[in-house]
Amino acid sequence: MGHTKGKSVEDGVNPTPRSQNPMPQVKENMDKLDTILKEIRDSRQAIENRLDMITTDINIMKDDQAKLTDRLKQTESTVADILSTYNDNKIAIVKLQQQMEALQKRIEDAEWRSLRNNIRIIGLPEGKEGNDPTQCIESWLQSIAKDRLSIHLVVERAHRIPGRKPIPGAPARPVIARILNYGDRDVALQVARELDPIIIDNARISLYPDYTLAVQKRRASFQIIKQRLRKMEIKYALLFPAKLCITHNQKMHFFDSPDLVSTWLDENFPYSRAEEQNNGHHAGQLPQHRRDKRNKAQTLRKRTGPTLCQALEGQNNALQTAGSLQEMNSSP
Repeated sequence: MGHTKGKSVEDGVNPTPRSQNPMPQVKENMDKLDTILKEIRDSRQAIENRLDMITTDINIMKDDQAKLTDRLKQTESTVADILSTYNDNKIAIVKLQQQMEALQKRIEDAEWRSLRNNIRIIGLPEGKEGNDPTQCIESWLQSIAKDRLSIHLVVERAHRIPGRKPIPGAPARPVIARILNYGDRDVALQVARELDPIIIDNARISLYPDYTLAVQKRRASFQIIKQRLRKMEIKYALLFPAKLCITHNQKMHFFDSPDLVSTWLDENFPYSRAEEQNNGHHAGQLPQHRRDKRNKAQTLRKRTGPTLCQALEGQNNALQTAGSLQEMNSSP
C-alpha cells in the first residue's frame, strides 16, 4: 500500500477528492437540455402552425384556380361562339355586298334607261324658252334639223334644272328635254355636232346626252386624255357608260380608266411633247381635219344662226301674243 501511494505521487497523478459531487453539473446539463428541447418543440409548433396556414392558402389558391379554369372554359366557349357568329356574319355581309352591288348596277341601269330619250341643252339664255319650254324646244329642234327629223317629232316635256335663277352674267341653267322618239333624239344630237358652234344671243349652245351624275364624272375623267388623242390624231370613241375605244393599226383597244390609256400611249408612242409641237400639234394649233371642221361649222352657223334666233324669238312673241289675247278675252 505504501509502495503504491509512493508510486502514485511519483507519477504526478492527483486523484479526485472523494468529497467533490458531480450531480450539480449533471443537473445543469439536464436543464440546458430541457431548455433546448422546449425551444425545439416551440419551433416545431410554430412550423406546424405556419404549415397549416400555407396549406390553407394553397387550398384557397386551388379553389381560385378551379374557378378561373371554369371561367376560362366559359370564355373559350363564348369566344368560339363569337367566332362562329362572326364567320357566319362575314359570309352574310359578303353576300349582302354582292347583292347591293348588283342592285346598284340595276338601279344605275334603270336610271340610265329612264334618261335615254333626254337631251341636255347647255348655254341657252335664261328666259329664251318662254312660258312653254316644251313647245319652244320642239320648234327650235325642227328649225335646226329641218327635214332630218321625223314628221312625228314630239318633245314630251322640257324644263330648266331646278335651282335659283342665276345672276346676270352667270352661266344659264341647263335645259332638259325628253323626246318621244329615240331616233329623233340621236338625229338632234348629230345635227348639233355638225352645226357646232350654235350661237343664240352671243351664247354658245351645246346639246349632250343626259347622263346620270355618276356616269358624267366617269366620262369627265377622260377629258384630258381625249385632248391628247386629238392632238396625236388618234381615232377614238367614248362608249357608254365610260369606256374609251381606240382604233390603231386596224385594231380596237378598250380602256376603263385614263391611266390605262396614258400607259398605252407611252408604250406605243414614246416620242416627247417637243416632237408633238414640232409636228404642229402643240397647244393652240388644231390638226388640219379639225380646222376644216371648224371652218365648215362657222359657215353653217352663218346660214343657220339667224334662223335659230328667229325661231326662239318668234316662239316667245307668239306666246306673249297668246297671253295678251287670253287676258283681253277674260277681261269684262
